[in-house]
Amino acid sequence: MTLTALAVKNMKPKAKLYRLADSGGLCIEVAPSGSKLWRWRYNFNGKPQMLALGKYPTVTLEQARKKRDAARDLVDAGKHPKREKDAKKLRQMVEGEHTFEKIARRWMEMKGGKLNEKYHKQSLARLEQHIFPMIGALPITEITIPDVARVIEKIGKRGTVETAHRMKQVVSQVFRYAAQRGLCQFNPAADMRDLLPRREEKHYPCIHPSELPKLLQDMEGSKTDKLTKAAMHLLALTFVRTGELIGATWDEIDLDREEWRIPKERMKMKRPHVVPLSRQAVDILKALHASTGAKLHVFHSQRGKSKHISNGAVLMALRRMGYQGRMTGHGFRALASTILNEKNYPPDVIKRQLAHEDEDKIRSAYNRAEYLLERKKMMQDYADFLDKAKAETPNISDLKDHRKVAKDLALRTL
Repeated sequence: MTLTALAVKNMKPKAKLYRLADSGGLCIEVAPSGSKLWRWRYNFNGKPQMLALGKYPTVTLEQARKKRDAARDLVDAGKHPKREKDAKKLRQMVEGEHTFEKIARRWMEMKGGKLNEKYHKQSLARLEQHIFPMIGALPITEITIPDVARVIEKIGKRGTVETAHRMKQVVSQVFRYAAQRGLCQFNPAADMRDLLPRREEKHYPCIHPSELPKLLQDMEGSKTDKLTKAAMHLLALTFVRTGELIGATWDEIDLDREEWRIPKERMKMKRPHVVPLSRQAVDILKALHASTGAKLHVFHSQRGKSKHISNGAVLMALRRMGYQGRMTGHGFRALASTILNEKNYPPDVIKRQLAHEDEDKIRSAYNRAEYLLERKKMMQDYADFLDKAKAETPNISDLKDHRKVAKDLALRTL
């Protein structure tokens, strides 16, 4: 005898729990409290089992029969219905905890100590602005390649192609982090090489080497403040990035050894960098030490919130000198690289001084040479050349060809 919807509705509680059967092992259990629960009796591996299918009236008679049939299909397939039900419940609970946003924030927290603070904050802000509103609430296991493609393309269509490329990398890293911890099976952002247009190589304004004497003379005669003037001269003498210079602290400087050791946390490539200091650079630093030596930063500023001069101080000084659109702080690096390469200094020595990563990753992994002695000589040669350029307005040829000098020296020692 099968149950009817009306019969189920009219079932009354009794002093003791009782059950009424429907068909195919389905029954309804009525408790003394009046609650009604659907259950299904079945055998699995020869043992009697009972599976709860939900409460009435949330689950109707028709729905209970469908659940029974679905559970029977699992048994016919050799699967345990209760274990499958528990596993599904666990998956749903885990997916709620493992949304893209929650995992991304966990990844950002883990990476926080390894990333530049400014880059870390910028990456999180971009995730919150561009990524989380679209896929942040989705379980990471449900995000597909088209989902990621739509997000990245939307960023790119706004005209921020550079941001789109960066966010594609960040999203890919989040998925890689999740996959390594068993939270997802694949990385849908792994291969999107053709999704965005190629990034244009960024070129910083830089004067022609023939204009170097005039620039040095303008720097010397500039009415800008002492710290900024010193910063410009040290950029010319050390080839470091502007951010690396203005963030320099006195504990990084060893005037006796004539070396500046920049920790990896402040370097773009996250690799510690040694800067040999020429006599001219040491003289500038000694003069600065008299005014800021008691402070943390070499370029300590009372006005700046970060306690050192701003990243734009050098750029603004160059603009006031008439070099707007023609020269930047980064331009000193390009200028030194051009001149030293033209005078045949070893490319590996120049690259190491510029703290550039070798494009050949395999070669880079094996080549850990610091070329410190070669770089010390090169930096002093270049500093002497700058002095001569400022004083005599020479041609680049006044910096002797490095290969000829090395050859002459070898002949003299024979």
